[in-house]
Amino acid sequence: MQPIGSKGGSPFYFSFIPMKQTAIFLLLTGGLLLGAGATMAQTTFRLGVRGGANRALTTLDKASNGVDGFENISASKSAIYAWQGGIVAEVGFGKLALQPALLFSQKGEKLHAAASARDSGFPFNAEQTSTNRYNWLELPVNLVYTLHGDHGLQLFAGPYVALAVGGRQRGTTYPYYGPAVDSRPFDFDRQVSYGSSTPNRRFDAGVNFGVGYRQGPLQVQLGYGLGLRNLHQPSAEANASPIQHNFDADAAHNRVAQLTGTYFFSL
Repeated sequence: MQPIGSKGGSPFYFSFIPMKQTAIFLLLTGGLLLGAGATMAQTTFRLGVRGGANRALTTLDKASNGVDGFENISASKSAIYAWQGGIVAEVGFGKLALQPALLFSQKGEKLHAAASARDSGFPFNAEQTSTNRYNWLELPVNLVYTLHGDHGLQLFAGPYVALAVGGRQRGTTYPYYGPAVDSRPFDFDRQVSYGSSTPNRRFDAGVNFGVGYRQGPLQVQLGYGLGLRNLHQPSAEANASPIQHNFDADAAHNRVAQLTGTYFFSL
């Protein structure tokens, strides 16, 4: 007997093989449709409210420490504690869920900057400390895996985009000009502005990831927000202080540890 498909082969084999393949195809297709139907039947929709705390910090660019013109400059940053809150939607597929959210999230840092004269012909020293808080409308979209579906340990990750909606900088400047002139410290309190004429970019983007625990409608998560976009841009605007270097123009990225709680309502 010649191999199937060669000239002169048995018509029995030609008819049997396609029928067998068709039966297998129909069985597989039916299984997939049944599986898809079961998945759709298990799909859940929920809406929740979220609140939590942020431990926020921004990165320090290497340009913040060194020499700028006749000044030796240095800077350091530390974290601030702020808050976030908003609404969360959930589309669940068994152990997996997609959770987009719309949040108000406050971020920022504490900044200490200093400058001293370098070959300027006269003594000069200045320091500035400030607490900077920036307000963001944030849209994270996280994919969440829950160990037992509606309860248990969680892993989550996903991207976010954010729009700046204001902020405030409060601090003190300590200027000193040589032995003959001892300027007194002065306080400042100013709103943060955004736009092409300022050093502050209005849009941010990055990724969130972390762990959590789910018990029924209640979810608690510990996450980390990794900003990927430089928050600053070139600008002629300088700090309102004797320090000539514009620390606001140095590169910075958001870094935020987040502890949040979410309560979901079934739809």
